[in-house]
Amino acid sequence: MKIKVLGCSGSEAIGHNPPGFLVNDVLMLDAGTITAALSIEAQSKITDVLISHTHLDHIKSVLFLADNIIGRIKRPVNIRSIPKVIDAIRKHLMNNIIWPDFTKIPTVKNPKNPVLAYAPMPLGKTVSIAGLKVKAIPMNHPVPAVGFLVDDGTSSILYSADTGPNEGLWKEAKKAKNLKAIIVDTSFPNSLDGIADVSGHFTPAQLHDDLTKARVENSVPIYVYHIKPVYKNKVISELRALGRKNVKILKEGKTYRF
Repeated sequence: MKIKVLGCSGSEAIGHNPPGFLVNDVLMLDAGTITAALSIEAQSKITDVLISHTHLDHIKSVLFLADNIIGRIKRPVNIRSIPKVIDAIRKHLMNNIIWPDFTKIPTVKNPKNPVLAYAPMPLGKTVSIAGLKVKAIPMNHPVPAVGFLVDDGTSSILYSADTGPNEGLWKEAKKAKNLKAIIVDTSFPNSLDGIADVSGHFTPAQLHDDLTKARVENSVPIYVYHIKPVYKNKVISELRALGRKNVKILKEGKTYRF
């Protein structure tokens, strides 16, 4: 499985892009960054976009993707998530007020098809998407949110999206076959654990506690993402101080193969 990190930051700043992960050139895990990191040709190859939740840093690039590909595709790009997330996007984002409803606007190359199509996913059940097996898993966040277990038949990765302490996340990690990586949110330094709790994110200490309680195997690499840019150095320092050799920092712009 090939994953290109288009963005993995907890906010947007120069040199820091919001979350967006391109899997095997055709599937996006979240859509905080697509159009700022990919050529128009590469954007046109995307067939499916999995959205973890409706916070802007995870959805905003869907809007510009639709704008860029309208004249280049014949079939709609599927916007996939649990029904509550799909409903929120429909009502509050692509509502012909904030942005045009591209599920009603036809592609130029095939006027019978819209540019985008909503494709609700069941929670906790594995479905086939773009040649992969994908399962949506509940996350601990202030709005309805899911992470995704993605399996290509040879290897699997677990993407937490945004979450704070989450027993269910680690249970899924233990059950997953051929698990090669866990991508997990760690946004704030330990001194801001109160803000982390309220906003549904990990600190390094909270991540350490969760991993210890869950007895997650040290052989599985854990890639931290969603660090807030203003706290990046502090969070990285605190993560390194944990002494966990399998905890790594995800690198923006890098392509990983699992």
